[in-house]
Amino acid sequence: MKFLFLVSLAVILLTAQAQAEDMHLSYARVPLNAEKSDQHRVGMLEYRGGLSLRSNDARFGGLSSLLVSPDGNRLLAASDRGTWFSAEILYDAEGFLRGLASPALVPVLGPDGNALAGRYRDAEALARADDGAILLAFEQHHRILRFAAPSRLDAHQLAGVIPELLRAPEELAEFNSNAAMEGLATLDDGGLLILTEGLDNARAGKPGWLLRHGHADMRFEYKRAARFRPTGATRLPDGDILTLERRYTIIGGVAALLRVIPRETIQSGALLDGPELARLAPPLTVDNMEGIAVRRDSAGRTLIYLISDDNFSVLQRTLLMMFELPGEAR
Repeated sequence: MKFLFLVSLAVILLTAQAQAEDMHLSYARVPLNAEKSDQHRVGMLEYRGGLSLRSNDARFGGLSSLLVSPDGNRLLAASDRGTWFSAEILYDAEGFLRGLASPALVPVLGPDGNALAGRYRDAEALARADDGAILLAFEQHHRILRFAAPSRLDAHQLAGVIPELLRAPEELAEFNSNAAMEGLATLDDGGLLILTEGLDNARAGKPGWLLRHGHADMRFEYKRAARFRPTGATRLPDGDILTLERRYTIIGGVAALLRVIPRETIQSGALLDGPELARLAPPLTVDNMEGIAVRRDSAGRTLIYLISDDNFSVLQRTLLMMFELPGEAR
């Protein structure tokens, strides 16, 4: 039995590597504002470049989450169809986003060692634990998977990693298939923050939890902007939480906003709120923004990365955008 398992795992690894090597990715640089090419600031943020990503590989798209390595050289995302996507990030001489290289796509494995399928593959949120482990949250079949720390953010390295199933808040069982976990962020004390789209679209507050040691230590609500829903979260270098909200409605159109949640306000029963940093709406470049990551570079600058979920639709784009949060803005 052990021999058969090892043979199966080897087949999965070889197949995943072959699929990744065959992937072709094209990209084009995009301005912050196509109607005003000299605009480089929105709200408190400075635009540091963006890319529109395309591939003839049918597996590419649906990217709802994002991690960026501390040195900014690599990214990792997960798709709604249970696929890891990784690539090297390229910058120009001024430090603006220039392109991606060495793209890779491989299946995400479940705790049983098999590639995720059907309603079990709808990955929506990523976070990285302090020990380097990758945490991946899912909608439809609500759960969190923990993948042992890879040496770098590389789909190849994750291709054969069999994850551990973590306990999610029991209340999530009451949520419908597409209204659950959308944002994950690790706190500086090791807690795991969870944001959801919520059960009641009319409520300003969306349910959230803080998990410690695998248990829901506290429940709170997140105050979103009107017609917006939380779709991502990450921890800023100072320990506060940066959240991403998305609007994609017929009435309001498409937009995204970022706000900061002070870490000291994250308490049981609280309604989390904080200052808005920026709002992206046409004519600014924007799409169905769902993934967010932050890092601090060697010069001490705080850099924010956003990625959009194109829903595998020809009417939408996969955008990767980068912004700088100036020190005086905080």
